[in-house]
Amino acid sequence: MINSDTYSFFNERLSRWLLLFCLVAVGIGQSFIFTSLPPIGREIGLADVRISTLITAGAATFVVAAFLWGGIINRIGRVRSVIIGMSCYALTIALTGFVLQEALAKNLSAEQTYYWVFALRIVFSLGIAGVLPSIQTFLIAHTDIKHRSSTIAMIGASFSIGMILGPAFASLLSSLGLTAPFYIIAFLAGCAALFVVLFVKDKKHVRQFERPPAINWFKEPVMPFLGMSTLAILSVTGIQQIMGFLIQDRFQLDVAQTTHQLGFAMMTMSCFSILVQMILVPRFQLGVVTLIFSGVVMGVLAQLAFILLDSYVGILFAMGLFGAGFGFLFPGIVTAQTLLVKDDQQSRLASMNASMQGLGAALGPVILASLYQLGQLVPFLGLMFALLFMLGVFVYCKSKLKHVF
Repeated sequence: MINSDTYSFFNERLSRWLLLFCLVAVGIGQSFIFTSLPPIGREIGLADVRISTLITAGAATFVVAAFLWGGIINRIGRVRSVIIGMSCYALTIALTGFVLQEALAKNLSAEQTYYWVFALRIVFSLGIAGVLPSIQTFLIAHTDIKHRSSTIAMIGASFSIGMILGPAFASLLSSLGLTAPFYIIAFLAGCAALFVVLFVKDKKHVRQFERPPAINWFKEPVMPFLGMSTLAILSVTGIQQIMGFLIQDRFQLDVAQTTHQLGFAMMTMSCFSILVQMILVPRFQLGVVTLIFSGVVMGVLAQLAFILLDSYVGILFAMGLFGAGFGFLFPGIVTAQTLLVKDDQQSRLASMNASMQGLGAALGPVILASLYQLGQLVPFLGLMFALLFMLGVFVYCKSKLKHVF
């Protein structure tokens, strides 16, 4: 017979992996739309600008909704929040596929399709914004402090894996039909929600029926680290935005060649980030100080490589360094945040952090693309000084909060 301790350990492990699988699914849902929506939108007669607004509207909604989910998670529970978010994800993605299918069949006009998809993207973002904070709060509550950085690293790695798989899924599944990826990915999200219903139990959550006091985040010691989250995500999305410009301009390539070379560069960055977060951070149980210092140093070296190395191999080297740096920096920043608030504030912190990351993701492409217009090397110089400034802020905070880190 299986004793209660063995069963409890097995249940904890199963819950952990199911929730990480949800994060992979969320990453797929966030990224596959970039591959699937543009060609379908053009096919049904939507202008490129209108297609872009569909993605932008979802991103803006995510920023606002993530901020609001913290109180909801406290009231209804972490597991219920994940179930609601994943169910909303599955339903809205499937309905989006159906609407686009009807548009391709000429049963809906381009104008009608635009408004239907716009509404569905809003609802999708409202639901999905609660998944990451819920999972982060659950896993932190079920992990001791010594292993917290490893847990945060696994969260980042799972989402990154999903972001890589999303475009790949869209490309492979589109051979079954233009809207096939929507239905299959919706089925994947629905299965994830069902598994959470059946197998994930949260015995450590205490529901808050009374509205907790408001938090003035600007007066909290965690605020500088929330700013660091924004800057870290801003740097990643910004680099992704300008890398195609850099490769095309530096090597005088056509569009097809640029797309091919860009794919390898993006894959290099993602693989190194996942490698660090899934293997190195858990294996060596690195602390906040080591993680942030390592991340900043590698990030600065990456910017120097972008500036000084003119070859394509140099760009791959720089992207690998940058990915590894982010792999250290992300879990370091988020782990530091979780150490600076009380247990009953973790869900609101996770929601605030998700919102700040969403803000960084929205601002990164705009800011770095604008800097690129000033000069090919300006974005990299800007990021280098931003990373050094981040390190200076961390050193200052560490001196004030010595007992925490």
